[in-house]
Amino acid sequence: MEVVRRFRNHYFLYCYLLFLCIIGSCNLKNSHQDPEEREGVEDIDEDLGNDSDEIGANTDSAEAEPGENDATDSEIDEKNDMNGDFSDFDTEISDDDAQIDESYPDMTGTWANLTVFKGKAKVPYIGMTLPAWAIMVSKVDIYSQEEGVLNAHTEMCRLKTGVGTSLISAEVPDSFAESLGNVDKTFYLSYGENGEVRFFQDKLWEVRSCTLDDPENEPLPSDINDPRVFDADGTGINGLKIMTKKALNAEAEILQKVSTILNGVIDENGEVHGIVTWYEAQSVMWYSNVALQNGAPTSPAGADPNESVFIFKRIDPSWDCTVVKENSAVLFPEQAELYPNEFK
Repeated sequence: MEVVRRFRNHYFLYCYLLFLCIIGSCNLKNSHQDPEEREGVEDIDEDLGNDSDEIGANTDSAEAEPGENDATDSEIDEKNDMNGDFSDFDTEISDDDAQIDESYPDMTGTWANLTVFKGKAKVPYIGMTLPAWAIMVSKVDIYSQEEGVLNAHTEMCRLKTGVGTSLISAEVPDSFAESLGNVDKTFYLSYGENGEVRFFQDKLWEVRSCTLDDPENEPLPSDINDPRVFDADGTGINGLKIMTKKALNAEAEILQKVSTILNGVIDENGEVHGIVTWYEAQSVMWYSNVALQNGAPTSPAGADPNESVFIFKRIDPSWDCTVVKENSAVLFPEQAELYPNEFK
């Protein structure tokens, strides 16, 4: 029995020593391995470790209860809805801004329109070129507005002329203004560089006491019997009557064409103020004195263009042209002070 016990002890001792030798040989092999090769092995080990971590993490996520680590489908949908709402909100803001930029004040209603034509004229009889002007007051009904396009109906209420000398006066009777037909006009609104609302009328021709197919390029008739000429003011002679008084008492019957361009702004009171660019031509059909054989045309050439102005002011819709005429000086006090005779 003692022999057997010793054999077993030696056998276990032998196995233990053999195990130590195997472990030692492995460590010795690693210690003599090339550093670069060893670095690669360590990298592989690290990668394997990382992969193991990721696998473990994924495994944990897969085994986790819903809602612990991952968002549920309802939460994802809710987040998507919120993102969509923010996009719509931004779009709505830009749309509102565009709407504000493209909106215009409501201009429909009844207005009194003053227009001052300031120029120079060769005064009959005196033969000198002097300042001259015409003051026109109209009633304007802006009956429709679509965005920045205004459609209007105008009626002449008052038309007076003046010249820069006390020796002679150039006059037009009331029948002149009363004979002029009502005119449909189109105005335009736009925004200026500084955000102001601009008011514009493109070039518009008005032909008086005759008809022209192309007022821009067609000259006025020179023959009183021309079929295009008619007696607009009912004086019995084709044309419109004009007169001079004081040093020269004379009359003439004329044809006239006038072009106007309006360019202005709407002020803080809702009134329209601006500059009028204009042109006038006359043709004489008849005269009582040779001094008026060429009429009394006024030209803007040589005059300050800033003195040719226009103004729009709102008035009571019940006012007719007679009331507008009677209240002209009250409506436009500054111009009435500059041209007192023309506002009497």
